[in-house]
Amino acid sequence: MDIAYFPGCSLHGIAREYGRSAALVCRRLGIRLVEVQDWNCCGATAAHSLDREFALGLNARNLSIVSRMGLDRVTAPCSGCFSRLKGCAHELEKSKGARESMEKRIGAPLAKLPEVTHLLQLMVETVGLESLAAAVTRPLEGLRLAAYYGCLLTRPRAVTGFDDPEQPTSMDRILQAMGAETVQWSHKAECCGGGFAASETGIVVDLGGQVLEAARQSGADAIVVACPMCQVNLDTRQQAIEEARGVRYGLPVIYFTQLMGLACGFSAGTMKLGRMLVSPLPLLRRAGLA
Repeated sequence: MDIAYFPGCSLHGIAREYGRSAALVCRRLGIRLVEVQDWNCCGATAAHSLDREFALGLNARNLSIVSRMGLDRVTAPCSGCFSRLKGCAHELEKSKGARESMEKRIGAPLAKLPEVTHLLQLMVETVGLESLAAAVTRPLEGLRLAAYYGCLLTRPRAVTGFDDPEQPTSMDRILQAMGAETVQWSHKAECCGGGFAASETGIVVDLGGQVLEAARQSGADAIVVACPMCQVNLDTRQQAIEEARGVRYGLPVIYFTQLMGLACGFSAGTMKLGRMLVSPLPLLRRAGLA
């Protein structure tokens, strides 16, 4: 199965371990991720607030490239990329005027758009939980995990059409199929402050602290994410959050594909689990997974 793959800026940079683990897990599951040719930045969380038409054009171009590649579906592991690509596709499908304007602007047809999915959605809806469970060779037993979706992955519901916007369960079900236990907690779909990472660090420390505290109170051993912005905020800011709150969290923040890779028999080294600032390796060793 060939599916277009939009890595976005993060998966070739600060989230290389996410990109590597996603590619290896997909290959193990019979999916070949075909990187979108000559893709451009999606504009993330900033472009549409400055120039809406420009932001739409960025993603219209990416979608048109997928169509020219002869693929009818594109997956984005980053929640920010998924949100911008999916939002663009939704607007172009709903508005003939917007579609015609973008066709002139980018010089490419947009009548037939590829389906946009997040990688998490692809795992649940295309691969399926039964197939995921069948691929497990080393169950994630002994891990108590907080599945963290963040604010973009399932919202707005009219656009994403995926999972419940307030109480999503897709990642929980994947982790459970891999043999782990997931916790019930209050902040699984709350914002970590990703959009303010550079401009308003105080907001990031506050919001990220609320997420970490909720995960701690739930009894989780680690937080599992499906977004580079969330991972970076909760991992790299964790020391600052601990200093601000006077609480020691020590909660590893792990990509769901890394844990899937472990469950499918890949080593912790292959999944690049040593790249996190808050190392998950002691936890994984205690569980006999590293």
